[in-house]
Amino acid sequence: MSKSDNSALNAALHDGWASACRLYEHLAQGGSLAPLPPGTLRMNPGEIQFGDALLGYARMYGAQVSYQQSSSIWFGSATFMLAGMAAEHVSNKAAQRRAEAMAAVQWRDHAYLRCVLTNHRMLCDVGGSWQAFWHQGAIEFIADLSRWAFVLRHEGGDPLMIHGPGAPWFAVATARILYGPRGLQLPAFGPLAAAMTHRRTVTGEVLGPLRSALPPGPDSPA
Repeated sequence: MSKSDNSALNAALHDGWASACRLYEHLAQGGSLAPLPPGTLRMNPGEIQFGDALLGYARMYGAQVSYQQSSSIWFGSATFMLAGMAAEHVSNKAAQRRAEAMAAVQWRDHAYLRCVLTNHRMLCDVGGSWQAFWHQGAIEFIADLSRWAFVLRHEGGDPLMIHGPGAPWFAVATARILYGPRGLQLPAFGPLAAAMTHRRTVTGEVLGPLRSALPPGPDSPA
């Protein structure tokens, strides 16, 4: 990553963290999520749009992966045949391990795409097709602000991960929609609660104490 790219990423992370801090403080003080102006997306009756941003996206699932095993007929001395059979066995086992690793349940379909948050669902523009993740079907919300990410698990379908500089804001807003005011009390939002203690008014800037509360970027060493 070039110096300019790194500077742009740091600026995006800083802005994303600042916006999450402001939203968290606003909601903690009894505020509500602010609706966005009407856009081109058609909303259902009573549906209100709150967030619209480019975010990281991934889904967790396994896959069926086939691999080809070698099966040769060896001629020659016993030593030669045993060596050939052993080498073939090692090659087949390596191919099997690669296939198993590729088939294992893991995060897949990584992309950066447009995500829209409403009071009814999370909409993700995946490959030109809108996918809806309805809040009513959500079973679990897991946030890790140190990794700039959160995960939504629903009654059906594969887990959804949202990540990137804008993810903390979307995490706070999503938790507020899913759980109501008590969503702000989730342990994952401890860093935001700590940052809020250093702010007494909502401003457009992150003050000095908040800079130390900024989590490391995605490429920072653990």
